[in-house]
Amino acid sequence: MIYGLLNLTKRAVASRFFYPISTLLITLLGALLRFGNLANPQLLVFDETYYVKDAYTLGLFGHEKQWPENANPEFEAGNVDSYLQDGAYVVHPPVGKWVIWFGIQLFGADSSFGWRFSVALLGTLAIPLIIAVARLLIGNRVFALLAGLFLAVEGQSIVLSRTSILDGILAFFVLLAFYFLLLDRRDISKVLNGAALAKRDFTLSLRPWLWAMALALGLASGVKWSGLYFLAIFGLYTFFADWITRQRLGLKLLPAVLQAALNALVMLLISAATYLASWSGWILSSDGWGRAANENWLVALWDYHTNAYSFHTGLSAEHPYSANAWQWLLSYRPTAFYYESFSDQRCGLIETCSIAITPIPHPLIWYSAVAAMIWVGHRFVRKADLAAGAIFLAFLAGWAPWLAYLSRTTFQFYAVAFTPFLILALAYALHRFWRRGFLLLRVSQREWAIALFVLVALALAAFFASLWMGLPVPYWFWRIQMWLPSWI
Repeated sequence: MIYGLLNLTKRAVASRFFYPISTLLITLLGALLRFGNLANPQLLVFDETYYVKDAYTLGLFGHEKQWPENANPEFEAGNVDSYLQDGAYVVHPPVGKWVIWFGIQLFGADSSFGWRFSVALLGTLAIPLIIAVARLLIGNRVFALLAGLFLAVEGQSIVLSRTSILDGILAFFVLLAFYFLLLDRRDISKVLNGAALAKRDFTLSLRPWLWAMALALGLASGVKWSGLYFLAIFGLYTFFADWITRQRLGLKLLPAVLQAALNALVMLLISAATYLASWSGWILSSDGWGRAANENWLVALWDYHTNAYSFHTGLSAEHPYSANAWQWLLSYRPTAFYYESFSDQRCGLIETCSIAITPIPHPLIWYSAVAAMIWVGHRFVRKADLAAGAIFLAFLAGWAPWLAYLSRTTFQFYAVAFTPFLILALAYALHRFWRRGFLLLRVSQREWAIALFVLVALALAAFFASLWMGLPVPYWFWRIQMWLPSWI
C-alpha cells in the first residue's frame, strides 16, 4: 500500500502539469494565510501608526506631514484628514510608504484592508518568486516547490505580510534582487563557457540582469537603509563567482577585475538613481521637513540623511520586546504586535477569549532552517559551492551587520529580510539529503522522512495560524501556543 502510494506520487510529479498547478496551489494557500481576516483588527497595529499615516500624506503631498497627538482613533474611525500642515521628520526612505499608498489608493484610507493590501500582495508574490529562485539554485522542481510551501506557511513571513510596516516590503525586493542575481549567473556562465570553448580569454559583457538587480536593490534601500548591505554583498558575490568560474574554466583572471569595475559602476549608478527618484516628492516640495534649510536640494537631502543616520545609530530606548541579532536565530523574543482579551458574546460559552498577532517564526521550519544554514555555510567554505555561497552570503547580508549594533534597540521581526534565504538553505539541505542519504540508505526511506517533515510542518502551521492571522481563540489555547516564557 505504502509503495503503491509512493509510485502514484512519483507519476504525478512526472506530469508536465504538476509544477505549474502545484505552484498555483501553494501560492493560493499563501494568499489565504495573508489575505484572510486581513481587515481585522480595524486598528493601527504596532508601527502601522507611523507608516500608514505617513503613506497617506506622502501620497497626497509627495512628502510626509505631521499628525496631532492621539490621532489614531480619529484615523481608524475614518477621519483621515486631521494631519497638520508642517512636514514630518521621518527616519526611513519613502519607497515602502509608496507601496502602502498603492493599497490606500485602491481601497481608501478609511479601509484597514486597504492599509495592508499592498504588503499582503507582495508577501503572496514572494511565494512563486522563491519557487523560481529555488529552481535556479537547486535544479529540482519538487524541492523548489517545498521552498515555496515553507515560505507560504512560515509564521514571521505571514505576519509581516499582513501588517503595514516596512520589513515585509524589504524582504520582497531583496528576494527579487537575488532572483536577478541568479539569472545573471546563469547567463554569464554560458558566456564564459562559450569563451573557454572558443579560447577567448578576454571576455567582458553588458549584464542586464545585474542592472535589474541594482534597480531592485535601489528599491530595497529606499525601503530601509539595510538594503545597502545586500547591494554590497551581492556585488562582491558577483565578482568572486566570476573569478572562481573563470579559474575553473582556465580563463585569464584580469577580465574578472575589469568586469567587476564595470559592474560596480553601473550598479551603483542605477541603485543611486532609483533611490534618489524615490525622494522626488520631497525634493520638489517646499514644505517637506528640512527641505527649506538649503536651496540646494542635494545639500538639504544630505543634512536630512545625516539626521536620520544619527537617529538610527543612537536608538537605544528600552522596549519590552527588544531582541538583539544573536537572539533572532533562536526565536527568543518575538514582538507582540497586538493582543486583546474579551469575555462577550464573541466567546460564546467560553469564559475568556484572546486575539493575538505575534510574528513567531514557524518553530520546525525556523530551527531546521538555521541548522541547514550552518551546513550550507560549511559547504560553501569547504567546497566553494557557488549555490551554497549565494544562499549563505545573502543570509549574512541580512543578519551579520546587525551584530555591530547590539546596543541599539532592534526586534525579532527584522529577521524577515533574510527568512527567504533560511528557507532556501533548508530546501537545499533537504535536496542533498534526498540525493545522498546520510543515515537513511534507501531512497524511499528518505522520501518518507521528507514527507513526514512536511506533514508536521503543515500541522504546526495550522496550530499557530490563529496567532499569525489574529483569529479569536480561547485564552487557554493562546497560552499553549506560548511555548517559551519569553514569547509572552
